[in-house]
Amino acid sequence: MKTILCATDYSDNSISALKLAEVFCKKLGADLHIIHVFDISATFISTVSLAYARLEETAFNNHREKLVAFCWTHLNLKDENKRPVIHVVENSIESDGIIEKAEKIKADLILVGMTGSNIVKDLFMGSTASALIEKSPVPVLSVPGNSKVTELSTIVYATAFEESDILAIERISAFASAFNSKIKLIHVSTKKEYAAEDQMQWFKEMLKEKVAYKNISFEFRQSDDILDTLKTYLIEADADILAMLEREGNTLITNLWHFDLVKRMKLERLVPLLSFHKKSLGMS
Repeated sequence: MKTILCATDYSDNSISALKLAEVFCKKLGADLHIIHVFDISATFISTVSLAYARLEETAFNNHREKLVAFCWTHLNLKDENKRPVIHVVENSIESDGIIEKAEKIKADLILVGMTGSNIVKDLFMGSTASALIEKSPVPVLSVPGNSKVTELSTIVYATAFEESDILAIERISAFASAFNSKIKLIHVSTKKEYAAEDQMQWFKEMLKEKVAYKNISFEFRQSDDILDTLKTYLIEADADILAMLEREGNTLITNLWHFDLVKRMKLERLVPLLSFHKKSLGMS
């Protein structure tokens, strides 16, 4: 990873994402970019008498000052050569502004808080993290506001034994080696799933051929309550991060990895959630 983009809305919930982004950048030697996206109509709704050009200039200046102050408060910026690049962007759709910037700077990873400061927007329009998970061509790490993760000792990846899982694990191993992390793969099989253990053996062999990283283990569980079993395993494994692939419903394993499982895990807010979309793996 060379470039990491962290999005913030200045809320307390975004501080953990900001701190974890700094950890990643220090460990990986990556450049840190920090972005705040604002909607000018919402920012200056009470000052509509000002000319738009003046509104826009004032908004950008105000948000840049606020973002710099936020970073100075929550990051260690003593080293002038390691200070983050600040981006202030105007866009009525926050996730779109973040994705456009990520593509422009060729970000390898986006970090964002799991919830923001706008409770109404989170409940009725869907959170920025959820929108990024759905649309981003870049892997997204959504971080709970109460997260204290400073090291990646254990990364849990929930697999459905698909080829795209192997590509995601390959991406994970690229930064796991810098942290000397254990990657623990788990598959939860329902009673209706056909030949799941045979699939796991096939998957192990494919993974061995394509991924050089050695510190990988496998766990197989059988349960009809996938979400609860996965939550239990995260606690057992003392996971620092849960990684999953955003799936779109048409998998070979019926009713197992439903397309919204990633979002349901996000709502649990147990550990930071690293989400890959097939677009971020070069798959359509």
